[in-house]
Formats: sequence, structure tokens, C-alpha cells
Amino acid sequence: MISARQNRSTFQIQAATNERWRDFDVMLFITMLVLMVFGTVAIWSAVGLPSLTTFNLGTQQMLFGVIGVGMMLIVASVDYRYFETMAWGLYALGLLGLTTVLSPLGVAIEGTGAQNWIDFGFTTIQPSEFAKVTTIIALCAFISSRGDAMKEFGNFVIAGMIVAVPTFMVLIGPDLGQAMVFIAFWGASLLAARTRKFYLWSVIVLTPIAIGFAWRFVLLPFQRERLICSLRPEESALTCGYQPIQGRISIGAGGPFGAGLEGGTQSQMNLLNVRESDFIFAHASGMFGFLGMIALFLALMIFLWRGLIVAEVSRDHFGQCLAICIIGTFFFQAFLNIGMNLGMLPVAGITLPFVSAGISSLWSSLIMVGILQSIRMHHRRLAFHRR
Repeated sequence: MISARQNRSTFQIQAATNERWRDFDVMLFITMLVLMVFGTVAIWSAVGLPSLTTFNLGTQQMLFGVIGVGMMLIVASVDYRYFETMAWGLYALGLLGLTTVLSPLGVAIEGTGAQNWIDFGFTTIQPSEFAKVTTIIALCAFISSRGDAMKEFGNFVIAGMIVAVPTFMVLIGPDLGQAMVFIAFWGASLLAARTRKFYLWSVIVLTPIAIGFAWRFVLLPFQRERLICSLRPEESALTCGYQPIQGRISIGAGGPFGAGLEGGTQSQMNLLNVRESDFIFAHASGMFGFLGMIALFLALMIFLWRGLIVAEVSRDHFGQCLAICIIGTFFFQAFLNIGMNLGMLPVAGITLPFVSAGISSLWSSLIMVGILQSIRMHHRRLAFHRR
């Protein structure tokens, strides 16, 4: 009798697991892989097409990408509701990572001007990328726990403070681009929060005042210079305007079909800097041309669309908030990265998700996709009935 019950229990667990994986979003997964492969090829090209048998940025991105996909599948298999119970512990770990980079353990990568990394010898890790994920989890856990009580002003302020603390720590780095990402997903969370419309309109009205305050008291001189340069790069073509100009030239020189794996003229002549990360879009435009970038846009649009479907099918407030914040983060990063490559937005040091080089950016993005898949797979409440 006991053996029969155990066998029945094992069968039910197996059936539940199979049922979960049937809801795995294959299209979301495939478009993610397409973006990763696209990025790996572009990075390999950006570093000069070295031998695939050597450990270079291209092969490193491929290796850590495979590891990251495994991490994503593990996260997807875990019921996302468990993250809600661990939210504040994860949030504390994220703050600890941000504190570490501000200590003597933190390092600054040459040319970035920001101390935002921890050097592990074989690679560097950027804790702010992972703090982004833990802050989203904590923010959504708070919002979902309050429910309709988010209409109270005190809860609205607390939700803002949950994001404000890591944002301030990132700004100390200083890393304006990453801080803007934190603010972006806080804005996205307001779409899921059951708060008063008055608060939302107040945020919109007060935004220009906040921008003016940040310009006067928060931004450093070089950050203000970058913002000004984004409006008139030709006036500072040899200084802060150099990179945006080279990016636009590289995009235009790609033509309809691109110049192939070696990249455009700006890359071949080594005029386009950080083309493996921040300016990967400009370099890839030189490789694949206008049609290649249309294909990239299409993959990004399909990816974001599938993410929005996850938010739609979610049956609880926490899962819906997570999906909205994660998709908002991906959208904002892609928008800001492509915008600065086109010379329409200031250079802010933001990676293009799944495409730019960077282990921290890649892994944090894959973890967020794992959370999306977990919401998709566990949104049904499976139940077993005795016969």
C-alpha cells in the first residue's frame, strides 16, 4: 500500500513537472538565443576575429553565455513565488554588492571613469547588474504585499525609497546610465501598483524639477558635458563628441547589406571605441548593414512582445509586477543604447541586452528571462485529487 502511494506521488510530481515545461515560452527562448548568437559574432568581429581556439572576448561571451543559459533554466524551474519570500534577503545581498564596489575591493576599468566592478582575476563582475534584479524582486514583493494599500502616500514613498537607496549608491560610482535603469523600472512598477492616479501625475509634473535638481546638484561636470555633447557633438568632435560622431559614421557606412565580418571602415581603422560593448550596435551596423539591423529590431520586438504576454497571463500581482519591471528594463536599456549609438541620446555606458560584451550584463539578463519563464510556467495552480 505504501509503495503504491509512493509510486502515485512520484507519478503526480512527474506529471506536474511535465505540465510546467509545456508552458515554457519557446519563442521567447529562441529570440533570446538569436540575440545572444548575434552578439557573440559581433563581439568576435569587434576584437579582430581572433582564432576561436583562443580565450578572447568572443569565445568568453560564448562560454559564459552557455553557463548563463543553464542558470536561466534553473531559475525558470523554480516557482517565482519563492523569490517573494526571499525578497529582502536578496535585496540585502544586492546592497552588499554595491557597498563592496565602493570599498577598496572595487576597481575602475580604464576609460570608464567609474568604480563599479570587482576584479576576480579571470574576469570582472559588476554588482549593480545583479542589484538591479534583486531590487526589482524586493520592489514587487512590497507592492504586491500592500495591494490596494498602495493608495496610501506612505507606501508610495516607501516603494520609491526601495529603489532610491541602490540608485544613490550606483550614482556614487558614478554610473549615471545604470542609475537611469533603476529609475526606469521604478516607473514601470507604477503601472502595476494599485496606487492613486494623483501620485502618477505628480511624478510626471515633478520630473522636470527633479531633472533640474539633478543637473545642478547630482551630476558631475563630465556627465553634464556628455549631455551637452549629445545635442551638439560636432562642436566637440575631438573630445566628448568624438564617439557619437564615429558611431553615426559607422552606422551610415554599413549601407543596406554591411561590409561583412570585418566590420565597417570605422572599426577596421580602429576609430570606433568600445565597439564590443557600448557601441556594439554601431559596429554591428557596419557588419550587417541596414537589413541586418532591421532583423535585430524584429528580434527585440518579438522578445519584448513575448515578455508582455507573460505579464498578461500572470495570475497574481507579484508575477505581473515582475514581468512589467523586467520588460521595462529590457526596453529602456535597448532604447538608450541604440539611441546613444545613433547620436540621439547622451553616451551613458549602457549595454544592449544579450548583444553587448559583459558577463554581468549577460547573466543578469538571463536571470531575468528565467524569472519571466518561471512566471509563464508556474502561473497555473495545479491540483491533484484523490480517487
